[in-house]
Amino acid sequence: MILDLLDKKILFELEKDSSILVSVLAKKIKRSKESVNYRINRLKEQNVLRNCTAIVDMSKLGYLTFRIYFRWQNMTLQLKQEFYKDIGLYKNIWTTTELHGKWDFAFFLGIKRDEYIEKFQSIWNAILLKYKSYVADYKIAIYAPIYNFNKRFFHESKELISRVYGEKGFVEHDELDEKIISIYSSDVRQSLAVIAKDAKTSIETVRRRIRELERKKVIVGYKIDMNLPKLGFQGYRVDFALNSMEKNRELFEYIKYHKYFYQINKSIGGADFECEVVVRDLAHLLEILEEIMQKFKGTIKSYEYMGYTGFPKLSMVPD
Repeated sequence: MILDLLDKKILFELEKDSSILVSVLAKKIKRSKESVNYRINRLKEQNVLRNCTAIVDMSKLGYLTFRIYFRWQNMTLQLKQEFYKDIGLYKNIWTTTELHGKWDFAFFLGIKRDEYIEKFQSIWNAILLKYKSYVADYKIAIYAPIYNFNKRFFHESKELISRVYGEKGFVEHDELDEKIISIYSSDVRQSLAVIAKDAKTSIETVRRRIRELERKKVIVGYKIDMNLPKLGFQGYRVDFALNSMEKNRELFEYIKYHKYFYQINKSIGGADFECEVVVRDLAHLLEILEEIMQKFKGTIKSYEYMGYTGFPKLSMVPD
């Protein structure tokens, strides 16, 4: 699908803050509320705009986020569907991702710090008990922290919004906060009345709690989930192996301001430098990576990449 200038302006503003009021958005892009509403609904109907989501720093609620990669062996399509169904039932498994490249599948597991050993082992052992024979290899890492930027690949503006989560800090909260986050985070444009009904509380309580979660930087920002293939693009994760860490800050700044990159992941047990990118196709990706290799010649030893095919389950982890 080809976006016109107005579509791009709307998506760009929503990618910066998907919770923005239509009246404010309309004023920013100098269009009527009716026109903006119509365009947003049309983008949803055409499956270009899939979700408007909150970026939640679950570490501030006491969670560790584990990322597990799988490479399959002897895995049939029927078994995959069974596996997706089984793993999707775990409340602690926030997001699952189908991949192509070095790894075939990834899932993100959030567990409270005070119970992470027992809880992780319980879930991990249950998964392997049933599916170990289909796992050729796996890799486990802990996210800490993540630097997320607004996607700019479809727009000429260089305006950059940074959202950091998993960095530090713990905030006091209760079960209602977590319940509101669970309901709200996957669709931030739903009415407060719906959230209040599902959370079994008042609309004013929901409004106040969300504002407080924003103030405490539990909710660190808002973004959109775009159907990239519909726009002629593809998302990839790139892992760089480094010869030296001396130019790590320079590499970070270069990736941060690059039009096609939108996230840098720091992890314990992962690659030396991990990032997320949106490109037209594999040839475009390789072109960008070779440019980076030349610019940081001697610093970067090699790279690996994997593409996102789908998200059988998508909740707390933004990308």
